[in-house]
Amino acid sequence: MHHAPAVSFPLGRSRFLAALLLILWCVGAAVIALWSIQQAHWRWPQSLGVLAVLAGGWVALRWWRGQREGVLEWDGARWQACFEGSSMKGSVTVHLDLQRHLWLKLHCNATASDHWLWLERDADPWAWADLRRAVYSRASADSAADTPAV
Repeated sequence: MHHAPAVSFPLGRSRFLAALLLILWCVGAAVIALWSIQQAHWRWPQSLGVLAVLAGGWVALRWWRGQREGVLEWDGARWQACFEGSSMKGSVTVHLDLQRHLWLKLHCNATASDHWLWLERDADPWAWADLRRAVYSRASADSAADTPAV
């Protein structure tokens, strides 16, 4: 049986993701603005909608700015995200696959925490195919036995 090759892929902030989040925020703001314009009087639901759009934009910006520089590594058996001064080992789950972009969740077994990662092909085009093979491959039975259960 063939296994995915070991691969290292750079992590960091994505301009594409920033643009996508901004577009989604603008659509939400436009919907609230159009809804508010159609109303004869300003009422609390419009205020709540404006607050929701502002809060959503703030949360998206904070999340995007929190994307750290580092490397995601697959050694053929385990995933590890290495950041400046820290590293996390765990399992990876694909939540969105746009062929040139991947949104992954790294579940860290030791801390039982999740870390969301946005990867794009342009960060390292030569390693992209190997990364995709690794993301969709299964760890070997020997390495699965070494990983502690959550």
